[in-house]
Amino acid sequence: MATARILIVEDEILVAREIESHLHKMGYEVVGIAVTANTVVQQVSESMPDLVLMDINLQGNQDGIRMADEIGDRFQIPVIYITAYSDDSTLQRAKLTNPFGYVLKPFTQQDLRVAIELAMFRRQGGRDEPSATPTDSFPLTSGVGGLPPNKLQTILCYIQDNLNQELSLEKLANEVGMTTDYFARLFKLSTGKSVHQYVIGQRVEQAKQLLRESDLTIAEIAIECGFANTSHLALHFKRIVGVAPKQFRYF
Repeated sequence: MATARILIVEDEILVAREIESHLHKMGYEVVGIAVTANTVVQQVSESMPDLVLMDINLQGNQDGIRMADEIGDRFQIPVIYITAYSDDSTLQRAKLTNPFGYVLKPFTQQDLRVAIELAMFRRQGGRDEPSATPTDSFPLTSGVGGLPPNKLQTILCYIQDNLNQELSLEKLANEVGMTTDYFARLFKLSTGKSVHQYVIGQRVEQAKQLLRESDLTIAEIAIECGFANTSHLALHFKRIVGVAPKQFRYF
């Protein structure tokens, strides 16, 4: 765990340097410090960290919660919030982004260590688990606030049966007769993942199965699982599984 690469997002530079110092003492690699919301996505894209430590109150046109949601959707990189805000409204918004931790300021080095180690353990934990079915790939909470159980089962089965097809948010919402915004919100409440994250996760699970059980080439597997090409498969496969598809096949 001590080799994790971490991006710090913090608009108070003295606090950012304090966090950086703590991380270095614990043996983590700091890949950068972003001080405004406007630079976060670019720095994540360039450095592709294992984890992002995210302040909620940021300079720029978005706050840390919106940035965390975007990072999760686009890069599937876990986020830990480091913030002075603990009011109910902020907590409820933060929960919807499925964070890997929430550290309140002022914090200690031990607070950071515990949060980071738990986050990395959680992230690592899915790597060697057996192939999942549509209903157990991610924790489902189809009770209050989520999709009705019948609609949830319908859409998960539809996704699983059509992984090699285009699965746009609009198409999936239409399958259960909902508007895209309403469907996206309820889907995330039910699965803990955005639609995009869930679909990518299922495609990677199918790729793992085909790599183990078939003689298809990696290029053929990429197409069969709905990825645009081998590079697209490799990017998400390595991010989720931890190794490249070719390495996984010959483990």
